[in-house]
Amino acid sequence: MDPSASRLVDARGDVRIGIFPEPIEEVNYRDFDVRSPLGRRAGALRRHFGFKQFQFLGALSETLVFGCAIADLKYLGTAFVYVYEPATRRFREASFRVPLSAGMRCDQRPETGSAEFRSGANSIVMRAHGQPRARQLEVQLADGLTIAAVFDESTPVLEPMCICTPAGATGWVYARKTAGHAVSGTVRWDGRRVDLSAVGARGHHDWSAGYMRRETFWNWGCLAGVVEGRVLGMNVSCGANETSVTENCFWIDGRLHKIDTVAFDHDRRDLMQPWHVRSYDRRLSLDFVPEGRHSEKVNAGLVASNFNQLCGRYTGWLETAAGERLAVSNLLGYMESHYAKW
Repeated sequence: MDPSASRLVDARGDVRIGIFPEPIEEVNYRDFDVRSPLGRRAGALRRHFGFKQFQFLGALSETLVFGCAIADLKYLGTAFVYVYEPATRRFREASFRVPLSAGMRCDQRPETGSAEFRSGANSIVMRAHGQPRARQLEVQLADGLTIAAVFDESTPVLEPMCICTPAGATGWVYARKTAGHAVSGTVRWDGRRVDLSAVGARGHHDWSAGYMRRETFWNWGCLAGVVEGRVLGMNVSCGANETSVTENCFWIDGRLHKIDTVAFDHDRRDLMQPWHVRSYDRRLSLDFVPEGRHSEKVNAGLVASNFNQLCGRYTGWLETAAGERLAVSNLLGYMESHYAKW
């Protein structure tokens, strides 16, 4: 195998665009020929501060839902973690911001690398393992919340959505996404312990990096669970990663099914009202009713964000290209509205 095939940027400094049948081993962004929209070669500061990277891991079950992210925006480093209990609708969250991403380390190897955030007695660590493919999450917060979880991509074998799309005049984004993992491990919070295997937790993972648009907005939706004895996962978005190709897809028993562009219908004044998402190829139609909400607003001059990640329930259907339709009823998932200037 040509070693260059495992790297995103080629020998000329150009990025490879499209959907990849196999994951990229190294997002070698330092080899990218960064240019201004007028064709001028970028300087060292533009090359450094223009590159953004984030990673999200979340797990869904009727007993407990959690979400956790690390984002290196260069000007600012952010991280969050939350847990939600569907039966009682109890919601607990923690957010962190550090200037110039101090205490944060993210490498550019999506399949075998790691991301770490540390601030005082708080730490979040995400690690990727190659064979068999798995993701590991370790969270320890000063207030006693801990998560030790493994997201298994081998049972069933998950076919990752690996995509790179142009962003703006000169940028690009590489994203690697999966949903439907079996999740094992434990969550400890408020004096209780949840065994993730015992409650049948299913997971989602997002690894994204690139020279993203300086100012952007997107909606995103995901679900994961078991429907009619089949392991189901979904990842759809609108506003990001859809120049030339899109990341929209779902998984049945680990097999990836690509779908067309999607539209999100919601009340922008009240995000806790019901949402509807549909695909233009008429292979997905889902209603989403929010239950919990993690939100953050940042206005720090160079960096601004209005971030809302909702957890709730999907009802509707998804259909394969061969005509197999799976009905979804009150299946847990995420929905997101995010404006960012970074």
